[in-house]
Amino acid sequence: MSSVMQSKKQIFISQLSILLFAVVAGFLGRTGTLYWIFIFLYFIVYMYLMSKFGQPKYPSSAKASEIEKGKVLYEETRAFEFVSMDKQYTQEMQEQMKMMNVSMMLSFAVLIYFFLAFGPVVAYIAPKFSNEKIGMTVAYLVLFEGSFVISSLGQVYTARRMKKQNKKAVMINVPRSFLVTEEGVVLRGFTGGSGFRFPLNGFKIQLNEERKFVELSNETDKAINKIRLYTKSPKKLYDIIMRRVEKRSLEAGDDEKQDSEQKQ
Repeated sequence: MSSVMQSKKQIFISQLSILLFAVVAGFLGRTGTLYWIFIFLYFIVYMYLMSKFGQPKYPSSAKASEIEKGKVLYEETRAFEFVSMDKQYTQEMQEQMKMMNVSMMLSFAVLIYFFLAFGPVVAYIAPKFSNEKIGMTVAYLVLFEGSFVISSLGQVYTARRMKKQNKKAVMINVPRSFLVTEEGVVLRGFTGGSGFRFPLNGFKIQLNEERKFVELSNETDKAINKIRLYTKSPKKLYDIIMRRVEKRSLEAGDDEKQDSEQKQ
């Protein structure tokens, strides 16, 4: 969960998926193995979409393949070995797990609602339509929208509670390996890679030699997202990143100056 509240893009995707699944479920009916497999897939796909489109978007985001084309300046393939040495990391992750537990509780609440409301909603709405399939489609639309409302209300409650406590959700992303090229930084995980182009706009860069990491921090109104690069030589990594950031910043400044002079 990248942020407590859903973005406009998440809401659009969720409403589109709700409409699509309601139509398909309505035409499948309410019995049979295929129907229950479909309902199960709905919740899996819905949660995946919310997770996928809920990932934070950074100003310096770029395709990993583009960043990898540059000359490699630094590479770390055993980041997790240094994570295990960081005792404070466990405490930090406990706070993050609380947020994930809230998300899980909301998911269970939605599932419970769906199965409890299924019978009454279908029995009340479906008979009101002469066409059975249309009636079932409308019934499923109400059920799925109810699931969405419960999830949204839970997120609103969590967001207001954190705001009242003057807190922001802090999400820490630790890649299992990463590399730095002349073009930027590439993070590698179990599900693929992501890239960030220099000068890393939107990030605050911090060094922690004692805990052996360099941290890229991005703060928004809703959350603080941290990309933590654990490595054997954090100072060396930090120096390399800062040199590239400064160089690209100067180049960007020169380009803007030239554009301004040309316009004049």
